[in-house]
Formats: sequence, C-alpha cells, structure tokens
Amino acid sequence: MAGALIAAFGGFASFNLMLSAMPAYAVRSGAGPSGAGALTATLMAATLVVQPCTPWLFARLGRRHSLAMSGALLGLPCLVLPAASTLPALTGLAAVRGLGFGVFVVAGVTFTAELFPSGSRGRGIGWYGAVVGCAGVLGAPLGIALARQEAYAAAFALAAGTAALVLVGSFGFPRAAAPVRPAGPRSHRPRTLHGTWRSLRPMTGPLMVETASTTAYGVVYTFLPLTASAAPQALLAAQVSTVLSRLGAGWLIDRYGGRPVLIPAVVVTTLGTAAGAASHAPALLLAGTALFGAGFGAVQSATLVLALQAAGDSPTGLGVAGVAWNIAFDGGTGIGSLAGGPLLSLGGPSALFPATAAVLAVFLLPDLRTAHRPDSRNCDAPQDN
Repeated sequence: MAGALIAAFGGFASFNLMLSAMPAYAVRSGAGPSGAGALTATLMAATLVVQPCTPWLFARLGRRHSLAMSGALLGLPCLVLPAASTLPALTGLAAVRGLGFGVFVVAGVTFTAELFPSGSRGRGIGWYGAVVGCAGVLGAPLGIALARQEAYAAAFALAAGTAALVLVGSFGFPRAAAPVRPAGPRSHRPRTLHGTWRSLRPMTGPLMVETASTTAYGVVYTFLPLTASAAPQALLAAQVSTVLSRLGAGWLIDRYGGRPVLIPAVVVTTLGTAAGAASHAPALLLAGTALFGAGFGAVQSATLVLALQAAGDSPTGLGVAGVAWNIAFDGGTGIGSLAGGPLLSLGGPSALFPATAAVLAVFLLPDLRTAHRPDSRNCDAPQDN
C-alpha cells in the first residue's frame, strides 16, 4: 500500500501542477484559450487511447515496470518543455504525457481496489483519493503561482521531479505480472466483447455521472486560472475540501451505500461549478470552489465504488471497472477542456460555468431513474464489515 500511495502522490502532483501551469504557458506562446484547452484535451485523448491496453500491459511487463514506465512518460517531457513554444510541439509533448498518465491512473485504481474487500473498499478508496487530493492541494495552486511569475522552467522541473516519485513507488510492487484472464481462441472474441458490454451495463449510470462531473472538473481547472485573479486560492480551497470529502465519503459509502452519497454530492458539485462565474467576487468564488471540491470528491468515491460493486470481486471484473471509470474520468476532463475554450471565448465565464453546471444536472437524471429499478439495489446496498 505504501508504494501505491507514494506513486499516487507523485503522479498526481505532477499532473495537477502541469494542468494549472500549461494553459498560461500556451496562451503566452500564442495559442489562445482554445489552444490551451486543446492541450489538455490532447493529454486526455492520449490517456483514453492507452487505457484499454493497460490489462495487457500489466500482464506483459508486470506492475513494477508498468508503473515505472508511466512515471518516465509523465516526467521526461516536462524537461523538454522549456525548449518548446509552438502549438504542435506542445501538443506532441502533451500526448506523450497522456500515455504515461493513462497507464498510471488505471494502475492506481485497480491495484488499490484489489487490496481491500468490498465491505471496506469505500474507506480504502477514500484514503487513496485523499492522497491524490493532497497532491492536488500542492500541485494546482503552485502551478498557477509559478505561471503568474512566468517561472515556467521551475514549474516544469518540479513536475518532472514529482513524477520521479512514481518510479520510487513502483519498487513497492512485485515484479510479477498482474493477474489477467487468459485470451481465448480467435473464434471466442465476439463472446468476450459481448461479455465486456454486459459487465459495463450495470455501471452506465455511475459512469455517466462520472463523465459529467469530470467535464466540470476540466472546465474549472483549465479555465478558472484564465478568468479569476483569486484562482490560486480558489483551487486550493477546492483541493482541500476534496481531500476531506474523499475521507468522509468513504466512511459514509461503506455504512450507507454508494447512491445515497452520490445524489447529494452531484447537487453540491453543480452548485459549486456554477459559482465559477463569480470571477470578480473573490469571497463567493472561494465559497463556491470549496463547495465544488466537497461535492466532486464524494462523487469520485461514490461512482468508483458503485462501478466496482457492479463488476464483482474477480480480478477481471475489477480491471474492467477500473479501466471504464478512468476512461469516464479522463474523457470528461478532455471534453470540458476542449469544449470550454470556444464557449469561454464566446460568452465569458458568466456563460461557461453555469452551462457546465447545467450539463452536470442533466446527466444526474438517468441515474435517478436507475436508482428506483429493483435490479440496481445490489449495487447500492452497504456492505457488512
């Protein structure tokens, strides 16, 4: 567990630092708000491309080598960034980092889930999420602060250094390959794909909510630094409340189930997202981002636990759930970053943040209908310890 937490802190500290610093660097390089959003979207697109391949990668390279490779792909491009200023060069480096991030996040979620039985998985994921949140507490505001001082070389060096902790954490894992279901003969592939789809169907409600919530995350963390002078303090408030929320939500999920936590958490996240429009009212913005962080942290824990419960306790099921949840997270972040740029250019923050909040509210509706179906109860019931 120690290796997983060290790697989680290093990888997410690097990710959040770059996520906050790169938009300003892109704008300074002449890419504009749309170019800044395109960089984050490229990062997330590369992450999405590699994630379905991660079970195969873990089986071939093993956990230790897979994590070490992901840390190298996350950190090495940061050392090249000071010499890159054109949008194509920045986009290419973002894609390389995205490949590393895709391997890294699936490994973190899947390996952590395997360490805990289903009845205490909410708390285990809560602790993992709290470490991830602590990395964000340091990384996101520091990235903004360094970007505003135009200390980009220092930001990139710190991002490379924290990514090196992923390599350090990888030594806490065995060299052996991760368990994976043996591949069947070529004629069985359609059945395998059908089985995968059947495994995903019970997760569709939580995964849709996860996608919408991370769309809001992509908007808030990419564009708030470009629209609000109090963005460093606001994102710090969001990260601190996310850490506390992940810890508290894990306990509540194990006690009461995932969905009773998920629904109010989405409502809170929606309200916090809309408050991003208050870019010229620092007190309201700080309160809103703290609300956003509290809701967002609980949404992450609840959707992940619901997806894992729907998948069952087999390594194959947990692997499918881990990949699907991470695809939802990264896909939503990329959508928010890509779609938010043009909307910000057209309507400003007063249009961007309320519109994003409205999308999140709409995506909650299908999950509310699912919550009343009899076949959804087995995924919602709290587990006995």
